[in-house]
Order: sequence, then C-alpha cells, then structure tokens
Amino acid sequence: MRGARCAGRRARVVATAESRDRRPRAEKRGKTSTSNAPPPRGQKVNTDTRASLPGDRWRVYDVRVALEEDPGKDSHEVTPALTKQLAKLLGTRGDADALARGTEVRRKTCDARSVVSGRVVGPGFSYVVDVSDEAISSAGGTARPLRERAKKLERAAGEREGGLGANAEALREAYERAPTRGNDASSTSTSDTFPDDDDKVIVVGLGPAGLFATLALAEAGERVVVVERGQPVEERGRDIGALFARRQLNGESNLCYGEGGAGTWSDGKLTTRIGRNSERVRAVLQALVAFGAPDDILVSGKPHLGTDRLVRILRTARRYMQGLGVEFCFGERCERINRDPNTGAAGGVTLASGDVIRGKAVILAVGHSSRALMESLHLDGVKLSYQSFSAGFRIEHPQGMLDTLQYGSKYAGYVDNGKGPLPVADYRVANTVQDGIAAGRACYSFCMCPGGQIVPTSTTEDELCINGMSFSKRSSKWANSGLVIGYEPLCGFAFQRHIEREAAVMGGGGLVVPVQTAEDFLNETVSDVATLPSSSYRLGVKTAPLHELYPPAVTQAIRESLFRFNKQLPGFAGPQALIHAPEARTSSPVRVDREKETLMSVSMPGMYPIGEGAGYAGGIVSAAVDGLAAAETLLEMSGKRR
Repeated sequence: MRGARCAGRRARVVATAESRDRRPRAEKRGKTSTSNAPPPRGQKVNTDTRASLPGDRWRVYDVRVALEEDPGKDSHEVTPALTKQLAKLLGTRGDADALARGTEVRRKTCDARSVVSGRVVGPGFSYVVDVSDEAISSAGGTARPLRERAKKLERAAGEREGGLGANAEALREAYERAPTRGNDASSTSTSDTFPDDDDKVIVVGLGPAGLFATLALAEAGERVVVVERGQPVEERGRDIGALFARRQLNGESNLCYGEGGAGTWSDGKLTTRIGRNSERVRAVLQALVAFGAPDDILVSGKPHLGTDRLVRILRTARRYMQGLGVEFCFGERCERINRDPNTGAAGGVTLASGDVIRGKAVILAVGHSSRALMESLHLDGVKLSYQSFSAGFRIEHPQGMLDTLQYGSKYAGYVDNGKGPLPVADYRVANTVQDGIAAGRACYSFCMCPGGQIVPTSTTEDELCINGMSFSKRSSKWANSGLVIGYEPLCGFAFQRHIEREAAVMGGGGLVVPVQTAEDFLNETVSDVATLPSSSYRLGVKTAPLHELYPPAVTQAIRESLFRFNKQLPGFAGPQALIHAPEARTSSPVRVDREKETLMSVSMPGMYPIGEGAGYAGGIVSAAVDGLAAAETLLEMSGKRR
C-alpha cells in the first residue's frame, strides 16, 4: 500500500509537529492548519483552574438569591446575599465571613420566577454550592445535625486531579510567550506522506467526538492520524465569509464540514442530559477551559461558548495535540473503511484522492451529513440500523419579545442585549400529537439560539438546509429555534434529500430560504412580502407556502403544536414569528451498530463508530463523551491506560 500524499491546491492539509513546509505563503492556501508553531511536548499541569475546597464538605442545592441582591449572570462569586441565604438553609448562626471563605459556587442558573425565603421576588438565581465542614464549624455550627437529602443536601465527592488536557494550559502559556511567527512561512507544519505502517489509530472526522477521542489517545502515547474532509478553522472561516459575502458555497468547507464539525458555527451549547457531574462530562468541560474556554462553563446552569470562542478553542486544542505528535489531514474525504483481507477487521481508510492510510484501528467520528460514507459502509457489509429522527422548520422571534414574556416588562430591560445582569431569555417547548402512531408524534423546540441568527448549513446548492448559531454575547436582536417533529425509522437520507430539494425550489435557488409567518402557516396562506418581519438570515428570504412542504399529517401536528405553544408563550405563533425552512438534519437517521462493551462495530472489528453521525450522541458534550469512551476502551484493549 502507498502512503497518502498531499495533492491539489485545496485537496488537503497535513499538520504535524515534526516537519516544516517552507513554500511561499501564496502556494499554501488549503494546505496550512496553524498560524504559530505547535507547542512543546511533555508538560503536565492540572486542568481545573478553579480552586477546590480542602477536606470534607457538603453540597447544598437550590440556594436562591433575588436579582436585586445578585451581581448578575456573569458573576460566580460568593456574595453576602448568597452567604445569608446559605446560612438560613444550613441553620448557622455565627461568623458569616468564615462561612463565605469555605464556600465555593458549583453551579448558577437564572430562574425567571424566583422564590426567596418563601416569597416570589421576580427573576433571580439558583445556586449549587459546596461548603466545607470546617467553614460550618467556624460559623458556629448548625442548630441541628445535617442530614443528607437527595438533590437538597449531599456529601460532595472530590474532584479528580489532573485529567484530560491537563497540560494544555501550560503549553498554551509556553507558545504565547514565544515569538509569534504567524506570518512566517517557516512556522507552518505539514507533511507530504504518511508513514506506510499500521501502528497508528486513524480518526475520521474532527468534530467533538473525533477531537476528544484524539486527545485521549494522544495523551496516552498512541500515534494518531486525523482525517477531516473540511478545512482548519482559519481557512474554514474564510470560506464561510465568502459564502455570506459572495454566495460562494464550498461543498467541502462550510458551516457543516471542517474542524470542530457542525457545532463550531452554532450556539456552542454545553448542556447535556447525561449528568453534568459525571467524570467524563467534567473532564470535557475542564479540557475546554484548559484550551481557553471561560471557567464559568464549569458552574453555569446553561453553559455555552458561542462561535467566536469555539474558533479560538479549537485552534489551541489542535496546536496542543500537534505537540503530542498527532498528524492532521485536512481537506481530504474518507471514501471507504478498509478491511484486513485476512481478519476482516478495520485496517485503514481509502481517501477520495485514491490514497490509502493504514492503521491498527479506525475511529469513525463523522457527522450526521456524511451520507456517502454511510452508504459505502452499507455496501461493504457493515451493519447499519435505521433510527427515528426529527425534521421541521426553524422559527424566529424578536429577542425583546421573548425577554418580556420570560421576565415581564419590569425586568426585560435588565437583559440589555446580553450585556445586563439577566441572561437573554430562551425557552423549551414540547407537545405530543396523537395522529395514528402508537406513541404519538412529538413536536418540540430544538437547539434554541437566543440572541442568534439563522445560517445555511447546505453542502450543495440544490439541497437547502439551515441551522441556528449565536456568538458568545448573544447580542443579536433575534432568537431562533428548531421546531421539529419526530419521524419513524425507514425514512432515512432519501426523505432528508427530498425535503431539502423541495425547499431549495421554494426559495428559488441561490440558498435563498423560503419563509412564512407562523400566523399564515396556521391559516394556510402565503405571507405578504410587505408585512413580512425582518429575518436574521443573511442570504435572503422568499415567501412560500411552507404548509405544503411536509406530508399533511406532519403539517397538522405542527399546527396543533403551534396553537398549544402560543397559549404557553403568547405571540409564539403570532405575526412576528417567522418560520424558515427546512431544519432537516437534527440527527442521523441511521446508526452504525456497535457492541455495548467494546464500542466496536458488530460487523467490522477494529472500527469504533462514535458521535452524532454514527447515531450515539446529540450535541457537543455527549459527542465528546462518546469519543472519550471509545478512546478509553481502545486503550484498555491495547493494554494502556489514559
């Protein structure tokens, strides 16, 4: 077999820590993946930047502080007001300063209708705090012995020292102190050929699942090669800029494909339903902090990063992994997972260029839009299963309207476009409609982006697809959310393609999005252009009969749900609500079947299908956790420990 070679102006980028590409800068577009030299290897530091309380401690839940007594959403300090409420809950009667010194905020969440000391006080904040036994004793003890109550008062578990990405912060500081060579051609690291051996792990896809699998493997000393069809975030950002400015869609580098995956140009939500305090979730959040995320994601009740922060974090993470010897191949699409002819196990990958990379294992971490590769796996005898998925629309409202609905007119001004003490308002709605399906059909909000905008996630112009994104400040005057409905298995990729092509026709081409006010959708009339609300979508909108896009049963279920949501949030389905189409890629409609214990494919040993595209995650954190789990399993089977 021959090693993979770099070829073509934008064909691919290979970035390693051991080689230098000294070609003139003009020759390197599509070939570079860093602007600075990668950091040195081998340093280790503790990743958790937050101080930990010594000794035994209690975890106290739902300590409530009114808005007027709190510094606001961006502060996580232990204030006198917080200490006062904590003392009431614990029953301490002594030194408040001693109690405060031994208290640490673990989580802070905004509550639109807060109850403090038994009375409704309007918006406020709910805290989860850890308080040491020593602090309680120094504060005069409690009036009665403390007893554990689940999710009220519990003994707190200690944090794990070090962990994933533990040396990233020291390495980041090291290269930040070094002279910047971002404009020097000699600072770029590339490699023309992969070593022609199989003593390495190949990771296909550099979304959160692939990134965290790579990170864990590299820190354990494994040789890793990453194959990503899109470009590094620097180049990807330029391609996305060309899309917005000149409607130039690059089918391989866009809001869907590239370093960080589709989640890079999104809201960057870090919420998860798998347990915020689980070891792997904490490891993911702490690693993000080490790579430059604000440490408030460790305590925020609804943590998010925003696209602007994600770009910097991904760049830092890549440089760190380069320092561990990871080789990155950007701009190259994986066409096939190769089997060892003797064992039938995964033995490497074939790229779109025809080049082959050999390896001892393949981690398949592609996103939910890698339809061609999934079809290739099916043809090669890899067992796939159809699974339920969701599709629908994206609905947009004025952010100010939601702020008023959520907080009331008295407090809506405290949001101040994301700069005030209250966070911009969001929502979550859901409804089940009985339409002949045994369990009913669920209609719900998806990936709600307060203070955000609607963006095109199409990979070809004849298949229109959209999503939402926000920057870290969430300062846009619009809020948007998916409004999607569940589909039974067996619809699959063909249904997605059909809807996206129909929507492209409705929009008239050029990535123009068809729209309709929610009120007109309910009345089954095309909206009047003259009275159409403004839209955050930057490539243009066109009025269209969106009530005709989906099958009648689906449209009726969405109509019934809109009526219900409008009762919960008056105006939700009113004339200011603008429906955009389509939101069709909420998840993968297929799952690559894998073994429960080893996480390997049931039909191709040595291949680890992970993340959202393989059908095992939904969101940044759950995908990252799945990547960690696969890496840890692979390491255990190799006799290594992370």
